[in-house]
Amino acid sequence: MGELVFVGLGLGDKGVSLAGIDAIKRADVAYLETYTSPPSPKLAPNLEAATGKKIEPIDREALENGEKILKQASTSSVALAVQGDPMIATTHIDLRGRAISRGIATRIVHGAAISSAAASESGLHVYKFGGPFTFTRESKNSHQEAYQSVHRNLLGGQHTLFLLEYDVEKSSGAEPAFVFERLLAAEKNFKLGVLGDGTFALILSRVGMEDQALWGGSLEDGRRGKFGRPPHAVIIPGPLHFTEAEALSSLLRIEVSRVPDNAAGVKRTAQVLVPKYVAKAKKALGQARLALKDKHEDLLENAELYLRDSENFLANNQDELAMLGVGYAEGLIDALNFQGEVNLDW
Repeated sequence: MGELVFVGLGLGDKGVSLAGIDAIKRADVAYLETYTSPPSPKLAPNLEAATGKKIEPIDREALENGEKILKQASTSSVALAVQGDPMIATTHIDLRGRAISRGIATRIVHGAAISSAAASESGLHVYKFGGPFTFTRESKNSHQEAYQSVHRNLLGGQHTLFLLEYDVEKSSGAEPAFVFERLLAAEKNFKLGVLGDGTFALILSRVGMEDQALWGGSLEDGRRGKFGRPPHAVIIPGPLHFTEAEALSSLLRIEVSRVPDNAAGVKRTAQVLVPKYVAKAKKALGQARLALKDKHEDLLENAELYLRDSENFLANNQDELAMLGVGYAEGLIDALNFQGEVNLDW
């Protein structure tokens, strides 16, 4: 009877548990997945020395195809060694599901993962982290989604963890400086006041390895920094409990007063946009009244009432209704433009 065992190796080149070593020892075949995180040169030799088993590397293409592993696991015990925790990567979830559908027994030996180690190494409370976000070099849209994720988390009192993708085959990936550049570019696009040069960030580099490092500072400083070889993770902290601020102060050897609150002054999207739209609509409304004198007073009064409603909804945190209110007002004013009743350039 075959078996497919997913063995979490934890972090670094010596993070594997005794249960993980035992699972590899008992396996007929052992593979080391090499693409989701850049492996230390010492990792495979250390595993072979600890288990007495030949460790065969397996690349992304072979793992995503999965047929070789699944065929072997149908009759033999196969161990797939994965850095961190095995089920963090969706490829491994898919492979396990396919194995189960073929009647192959599966088992997981869990290992430490960056999602939990980020809290341990930074001194931040683990329950205050929002969902982790993988930051790639490829898509501008994903960078804008990353910005929006920071915005949501800051408003919700949460920290944002970015896992920086690294392509082992191409020996390239998203560096911390690139992450900061793209986040600040998204700020210029959205203009919501979420991030700025002075926003405080953390960089965790090579966690679990002998040369692991923690850096903290502004996005502006981070854009100019060099942080060595990967893997890297970036944290944009949300509002800090005093114990978190004290932990960061100790770890970074800085005064507590130099650990800023990134959430201070951050507003909801509607809080930023609705006042701008209302002010613009009120100006156009005034111009229309001057041009029309007493004509279409009912329409203009309705537009004014919608603007008042919008402001009241915003004050009561009813953001969707606030946006709708100002939209209705703009629609009425625009109707006068479309009918040639007024000529407003707004």
